[in-house]
Amino acid sequence: MTKIIFVAHADDGVLGCGGTIAKLIRQKEKVIVVVLFSEENNHTLLDTSILKERKTKEAKRAFGLLGCNNIIFLGLKELKIKKQIKNSKVINKIEKILEKYKPYTIFTHAPDDPHPAHRIVTELIKKMLIKSKQKIEIYTFTISTPFRLIKRNRPKLYIDISKTYKLKNKALEMFKSQRSFMLYYKSIVWLRNWLGGFKAGSKYAEVFTKDK
Repeated sequence: MTKIIFVAHADDGVLGCGGTIAKLIRQKEKVIVVVLFSEENNHTLLDTSILKERKTKEAKRAFGLLGCNNIIFLGLKELKIKKQIKNSKVINKIEKILEKYKPYTIFTHAPDDPHPAHRIVTELIKKMLIKSKQKIEIYTFTISTPFRLIKRNRPKLYIDISKTYKLKNKALEMFKSQRSFMLYYKSIVWLRNWLGGFKAGSKYAEVFTKDK
């Protein structure tokens, strides 16, 4: 069964569900990663085309380590985020992805994630699924805070990543241009994965909230 990971930025996919991606691939599941935004606008010291190429290579290396080579980069501009999510071309692209791959499950950002780009992705995907006739399960994750802020009583999915946790960390090391941010996010994710494992009775686990 096909799983699609919709994320704002490539590193979000590894931080939020890298261990799960590697585990699903090992179980011969088909996993597609869709990255909505390019991040070249966040760095003014480098030429945007050079930075975009660098980040794309980093993402491919990271997901490649996890065993996933099906990555779709939509390349939306984060600085024009509100305009682009209303753009019919963007909506059509996502509709075509859903129609082509017919996913059984979607993993994406939590609706209460503090990062505005993360929340926008969730909002967009949920709107798309309301229009879609497909019955798709949605599981959300957060990477910006140690705990969920809302919907804490929703059903949880705990995926044991004890055997893929080291691989997840190795994949995160591929995002060399994000080192300064990674120090913070990796500490948050380590805590979440450790707590998830504690609750699930394993060493590490990624925790997802069922939103549909």
